[in-house]
Amino acid sequence: MNTTNPIDMKDWPLTEGDYILGDFNSPVAVVTLASDYKKLDLKNYAICGTCFTENFGIQKVIVNILSNSKINRLVVCGKESSHFAGQSILALVENGVSTLGGYKKIIGSKGVIPYLDEIPLAAINRFIREIEVIDLIGTTDQETIQEAIDSCQGKERSEAPKYLMPEIDENSWRKYENM
Repeated sequence: MNTTNPIDMKDWPLTEGDYILGDFNSPVAVVTLASDYKKLDLKNYAICGTCFTENFGIQKVIVNILSNSKINRLVVCGKESSHFAGQSILALVENGVSTLGGYKKIIGSKGVIPYLDEIPLAAINRFIREIEVIDLIGTTDQETIQEAIDSCQGKERSEAPKYLMPEIDENSWRKYENM
């Protein structure tokens, strides 16, 4: 479901996860993949956290980024996860998703279950169209990552529709067991 009303920033971010909040006015979100964002001691971002999975993790990233109209860049850095979450984000923005078979599968993902079925296709397409992804996968050098964050400038997106996301728990992946 989406609405055209921007969210109140006191309600942001919309989904729970392993992240910290920074400056709400920053145009940058940071995903440190499997690296500990706390040890990197980064600054000048709106939200910074981990993303381990090529499905639910990426969906949470998309929902939280799109729901803040000030964010227009995503820095993907840190050690890649065993689920290829970083590679899957890059594949998503380069190739999109296939909807054959009724699922939204990230084209070109190396992940085992790269499906983004919990959020609307409109949200995925908006993410691809409006968010610039900066590829620093494998980079854990704080100075290099901070330079990338600090170099991000850009105008706000015009609106931030709310994309609701169903509850995800430790058993949500089971719907893909028989695929």
